[in-house]
Amino acid sequence: MTRTRVTLITGALVAGVLLVQGFILGVFGGVYGYLAYDGTLGGFPLNVTLFFTLLTSLLHYAAFGAGVFVSIRYLAPLVAGDSWRRVIVRGVIATVCGAIAALAFEAVVSLVAAITIGAYPFGYSLDAGMDPNRILFGIQDAIGGALTPLIGWLPLTVLACIFLKLWLDAHPTLLEAKDRVSASATP
Repeated sequence: MTRTRVTLITGALVAGVLLVQGFILGVFGGVYGYLAYDGTLGGFPLNVTLFFTLLTSLLHYAAFGAGVFVSIRYLAPLVAGDSWRRVIVRGVIATVCGAIAALAFEAVVSLVAAITIGAYPFGYSLDAGMDPNRILFGIQDAIGGALTPLIGWLPLTVLACIFLKLWLDAHPTLLEAKDRVSASATP
């Protein structure tokens, strides 16, 4: 198993744990909302808004996992034999990179959401534009939303880096042999 594959699996596991956690909290929030307002469960609403909320959440977690991967693989790589302090610092750096990736994703989503069709979507001419209030609110929301990964997901990312260090310590020769073979195979 190459170093890229190991770090990719680590980033994907972090994103997967966050996705499961977010899904469970989302279902609990939906059921609680139905019980609090209705008094009955009445069925779980599956509509377009729910679909896009789940899709945005999935991509938000994937962006965070991609940032963790890039950090652990390229910016601040972990190697077998690193000290515990170095591993924890690398975990903090990975969390910051994941939060920056999530911030960039949320900023793009807010810019896309700020596009307005105009007063006459099917007549006259298409007068699409950008709503500056939506842009400002979206960017502020993205910055506020970046604090959640930075503070809330820090323990998970540091724990993933600790597990990665333990795995690297247990399999040092396997990675070194694969990295030498892949490095010698490139021209």
